[in-house]
Amino acid sequence: MSTNRARAWGDGMLRTYLNMSLTYKIVIFFSLLMTIFSMLLGYYAFRTSEKQIVSKVSATNQGAVKAIDNNVASLQRAMQSWVTVFSIAPVIQTMLAKEAESQEPLDPLLYSDANSTLIDQMLVTGNFDYVALYGRTGQPLFQLATDDSSGPYSIEEIRKSAIYRKTVELNGTSFWFPLTEANNTFIQNNRNAKIGMTRVVRNIKNGRNIGFIFVGVNVQTVLSRYLNNMYDKDHGIVILDADGVPLLSAGMPFYDGSSADMARIHALANGDGSGVVSVGGEKLLLSYSTGENGWQILYAVPLSNLTRELNSIKLFVILTIAGWLLLCIPILMLLSSFLTAPLKKLLLSMRRFQNGQFDEKIEVKYGDEIGHLGRGYNSMVANIKTLVDDVYVLRLREQEAELKALQSQINPHFLYNMLDTIFWEAEAAGQDRISEMIINLSRLFRLSLNRGKSFTSVAKERELLELYLSLQQMRFKDLLAYEIDIPDEIGGFVILKLSLQPFVENAIVHGIERKRGGGRIRVSGVREGDRLRFRIEDNGPGMSAEMLERIREIRSDGDIYTAKDTGGYAVQNVQERLRHFYKDNYRIAYISEPGQGTVVEIEIPATTEMEGGKDA
Repeated sequence: MSTNRARAWGDGMLRTYLNMSLTYKIVIFFSLLMTIFSMLLGYYAFRTSEKQIVSKVSATNQGAVKAIDNNVASLQRAMQSWVTVFSIAPVIQTMLAKEAESQEPLDPLLYSDANSTLIDQMLVTGNFDYVALYGRTGQPLFQLATDDSSGPYSIEEIRKSAIYRKTVELNGTSFWFPLTEANNTFIQNNRNAKIGMTRVVRNIKNGRNIGFIFVGVNVQTVLSRYLNNMYDKDHGIVILDADGVPLLSAGMPFYDGSSADMARIHALANGDGSGVVSVGGEKLLLSYSTGENGWQILYAVPLSNLTRELNSIKLFVILTIAGWLLLCIPILMLLSSFLTAPLKKLLLSMRRFQNGQFDEKIEVKYGDEIGHLGRGYNSMVANIKTLVDDVYVLRLREQEAELKALQSQINPHFLYNMLDTIFWEAEAAGQDRISEMIINLSRLFRLSLNRGKSFTSVAKERELLELYLSLQQMRFKDLLAYEIDIPDEIGGFVILKLSLQPFVENAIVHGIERKRGGGRIRVSGVREGDRLRFRIEDNGPGMSAEMLERIREIRSDGDIYTAKDTGGYAVQNVQERLRHFYKDNYRIAYISEPGQGTVVEIEIPATTEMEGGKDA
């Protein structure tokens, strides 16, 4: 429906433009042409500048992503190296091996003066905020927090977690993960968001797992030490692990990990590079890189921030268009007025000629196309004046005489008198059925002539149908049944004379006559608001879809069925008369299927007056 409205609106605008004067056509055309040209030029300049800026910023951002990747890799290497040195230290290996073989607590051994000094020296070199070393059972053998986090869980609780199982599967390789409330089985009172790393401690002599270590680094520590000055409110950083789980995010938020926008980010961010993605309705320039450890670095900047300075191009285009119009419209008006002045003179002369001034002639000054048109007009006027003088008046008089002669040949009173004479002769002979047919035919003839007027009342049209169908019933006897349901309350409205009878005749000829055993015809009428709707139905053999299509596409030079079909000519004539008097304010619809009969619906305005008047 919206497409049809848009098409209708476009057609209306085109008709409005084509109906304008030539001056306005020229001004509007060139104004639109200049506007479109300026807009295309500005758009090209804007897009070219935008691509160059995005390309340069992408290269800069890619360098920043590489720096972030190197810093994060440095953090990983430092943490993993420290855990390796800490795990293979003799004091740690000895105590964990004894703890694995002994049933007694080893806390005194681990915290002896000599061991404590060694461990403290090792802890100084660590870049962590929390560390816990576990043996075979119970609480950690050693635990240290620099951010007031406290309450380590036991190794029995940790063994229930998926993180522990994943760590054991790695068999000595570090496992990194974001420490969240959902997976936190390490610290009961965690004070800060952390990135965690776990690893099993293996006996360097026999390779058996003798311990478990958990190390946590505060996200803020990572941001301050490794990502400082690399993000702000307009630049966002997200680091994902090898499974696509966010480890940390900083700066402008743009990643939530669950929305459909994230699917577009993952589809784009494969390997190293840059691209434009839409997140929450905002376009972002996304730079990305995947490190050797599988971690993925995402670095995003709003595209609007990069192209903010390009708004000057938009302003330039707007000012250019405004300047073009202000400068060119007056010039175009003068130029078009100069070009169309001879046409206006020609138009005025043609109007005077239409009003009967056959001595019209315009002055031709130039030899261009308009000059040739003027000369042709002057020649045409001279020829028409000759034709009017020599032929037109004479032919009018001849046609007038022919019309009077034709009218004199038909005397309705003669026909009425003859029918009356035949009626009384039939009455005198006792032929009641013939008398009834003659009187009905006489009344039908009077209603059909309608005193020469084009319109009649609905009541008289209904009476005409009753007379016509009664005569047809006398003809077909028991083969034809009919019903006329046109209420008296619409009888005073005006209808085009003989607008229903041809469709009833068609129903008889193509419906009842062709149906073995006869059939039934029903004519109904109803008022719906300011419209009258009539319906002619028969239970005849119906029509195929092809025949319906032929009827709907009928033209003034066509027929409905065959050239021998007078009913078809009558229906065609009704359609032409309806189109002539009602223009587009009427409707004729055909409904039919083979074996299901045919329905014709006619809809016209409900009015009590019409050109040509109605019969009294």
